[in-house]
Amino acid sequence: MKFYGDWLPDDLRRFRFIEAIFRETCLRHGYGETRTPVIEKLYWFTGAGILSPDLMHKIYTFLDWDGWSGERVVLRPDNTVPVCRLFSEYFMKQKQARLFYVEDVFRYNEEQKAGGRHCQLGLELLGNFDFPPVRDAEVILLLVEFFKELKIGKIKITLSHAGILRAYIKTLGLSPAEEEDAFALLLEGRTHELRRICVQRHGMDGLSRLMDLRGSSAAFLTNLKALGKNSADFLAAAAELEQIASILEKLGVHFEINPAIRKDLTYYTGVMFDVDVEGTIVGSGGRYDNLLQRFTGEPIGGCGFCLYAEALMELCKTLYGAFEERPSITLVADFNKEADVMQAIKTAEKLRAAGLSVQLSAHKSARMNGQIKKGKDGYILEALSKSKKEAFLLPLKSIKKLIEFWGVCCD
Repeated sequence: MKFYGDWLPDDLRRFRFIEAIFRETCLRHGYGETRTPVIEKLYWFTGAGILSPDLMHKIYTFLDWDGWSGERVVLRPDNTVPVCRLFSEYFMKQKQARLFYVEDVFRYNEEQKAGGRHCQLGLELLGNFDFPPVRDAEVILLLVEFFKELKIGKIKITLSHAGILRAYIKTLGLSPAEEEDAFALLLEGRTHELRRICVQRHGMDGLSRLMDLRGSSAAFLTNLKALGKNSADFLAAAAELEQIASILEKLGVHFEINPAIRKDLTYYTGVMFDVDVEGTIVGSGGRYDNLLQRFTGEPIGGCGFCLYAEALMELCKTLYGAFEERPSITLVADFNKEADVMQAIKTAEKLRAAGLSVQLSAHKSARMNGQIKKGKDGYILEALSKSKKEAFLLPLKSIKKLIEFWGVCCD
């Protein structure tokens, strides 16, 4: 099988830029960073209402004969489930936790016919907080704050509510198993398969109208409620979404409401959202009130999101181009002369201590962003830039001047 997921130095520079902003944003909001194992128990992901049927076909699972008594394990396909498991083991006394992560997930890519890893930056707000819509809005506002600092373009937030879809499906007269199948098909956007389930119940027309509705204000939800006026669960879910939309609207956050938002995870029970930048989905999230109960045995809620690192890195590449490397120079020395080599090593140590990237070379043709050549009267620094090449003659004792030239602080 072909695998992908290699990152080159320039990819890592973009990633570290994104990661630093994300980490600092989370820390400002009181979140703590966590890590979970790459290998987890499979049954944590296979329960009803965890992964969609489509995603179940993309996971990597195998028997761990020597590790967990022959249990079937899986390469982590999702980050929220392991964080919930971690919460149940370490945070049950507090009953609440704010956690963020920068972790990989592993899924097969059918389009590329290849397997690989995908890096996600995400967070989870866990616990039974008063007035959940405020907490959901708080999570979305953190997301908006992150993108304001990242400055990669205008974001578009799309809102939906899992309760609206589930409540409408219940009006179609399906069996409990069919309801779960229908919900998964809705989230995956597989309406042609859903039609086969619903056509005999005469509910597809109303479902199609629901999925075609779009709006960009809290007032739009008044019209949405008319479709489910005979379902108390539908009206309750629409009212909760209306509360969240109202909070965001008053704080100047632009959004679109789309009841047919697509997901590959079926554990959502409340608000769901996607984040789009320049036509590319770069993240998603939502509320899940039943997932933690699988681990804790208690009804504890949660809300979170994950951002897709590779998509963000590609946008940074388009908008910012190549990220500047730290000032980098090559010291050219005669490797056949010990004194020359020792002088170059000592010089390199001083420059590295000041924050420069330095390497030694025996080749006179070596070039990086800058180069020092040993001349008759001292060192000659050749500074290479996009527009011109400049040479500076520096006495042997003027390392400090060299450091100041690169704009690096020096005592």
